[in-house]
Amino acid sequence: MDVEIVYFDTSIPKILISKFLKPFWKGIFFSSFGPVVHKHEYPFEIESSKDILTRTLRGGICGSDLHILSLEFALDVSPTIVPSPKIRFMGHECVSEIVEIGDDVSKFDDGQRVVVQKTFCCHIHQPKNLCPRCSEGSFWLCEKAGQYALFTHYEAAGGWGRGFRYHEDQLVPVPDTISSDQALLIEPLACSLRGILKKMPKENDKVLIIGAGTIGLCTLVALKAVQPDCEVTVTAKYDFQEEEAKKLGASEVIDGRNMIEYTERKTGAEFYKGVFGNNTLIGGFDVIYDCVGTAKTVHNALRWSKGGGTVVLIGIDLKQMKLDLSPVWYQEVDLIGSMVTRIENWENKEISTFELVIKLLENKIISSSITDIITHRFDLTDYKEAISTALDKKRSKAIKVIFDYEK
Repeated sequence: MDVEIVYFDTSIPKILISKFLKPFWKGIFFSSFGPVVHKHEYPFEIESSKDILTRTLRGGICGSDLHILSLEFALDVSPTIVPSPKIRFMGHECVSEIVEIGDDVSKFDDGQRVVVQKTFCCHIHQPKNLCPRCSEGSFWLCEKAGQYALFTHYEAAGGWGRGFRYHEDQLVPVPDTISSDQALLIEPLACSLRGILKKMPKENDKVLIIGAGTIGLCTLVALKAVQPDCEVTVTAKYDFQEEEAKKLGASEVIDGRNMIEYTERKTGAEFYKGVFGNNTLIGGFDVIYDCVGTAKTVHNALRWSKGGGTVVLIGIDLKQMKLDLSPVWYQEVDLIGSMVTRIENWENKEISTFELVIKLLENKIISSSITDIITHRFDLTDYKEAISTALDKKRSKAIKVIFDYEK
């Protein structure tokens, strides 16, 4: 099966050349010198008896894709040090249709729609000898992932191609009651829900969500699904994000420019002004979900949290940070990281985060209106315009930009 695909070449020389030339030549990424590769015919074949070939129906462009493509990452952060395949396939937000299965595939049939929830891990490569993290259901934290990356032909991303190959154990079936647009959003909803389940607010807790992009809005929707009785404030950078956050159930939406005064008024926190513009609060929000993840937002979130409160880091920034961590000890604020998905304990049953999102969508606890965040659709051949649209949100008013292979 030969398919059109866009991928990222992790060649260090290409990355370094592109980083150097980026200030002078914005199109370096898409040139022959750059790391973004567009192939009209890329081969995917059944190579093992558990392989599945798929036809892509939808593929999303997410924030981490944009960080990578625009080289907004440092080579000295932990994720870039761990080995990864030479080719990084893009588009882990995707829904596909099965077109061919290996001889020993037992869980799926031709024509089924599926989403992908696992990357290379013990469940795929060594199912009878799982590492401790895979044993507990944290397959995205697999302790052997770096070893597998050196030889695997599986990856949890295929949305930027008209077809892809997966291992049977990577996939989750999509029920007929869920549309392909909804299915595309299962992955970002699951990532958001994972962060919420790391720290579930209580009834009447005052919660702050920083950011109203895809992950911020998915966090809002997932939070309202599992804890509808908390009070949720969302910070939005743009008017069109504010409008969407209000439609999806935010108690209040603010632009984030006067957060000290707002937090004082909202939570009863005490404000203290120091020298050199150093300000802080004593008191604040019960739980804060940082869906941006920059040094600035983490720094602020720690100061806007109450003593004994929690900041959950859901958004990512692939650069080292310089920030004030003193609230972690001075106010005993918990800073918690969240990494994609795992097996959850929900209502005393084990269920993957993906399957839980599917259950919430099927039962309409997560409204089908979540698909309103899909603002732009492109064909894969227009990938440059799609990426530009996703990067320039102020101009395009984009929230979720997708490749729609059924347009």
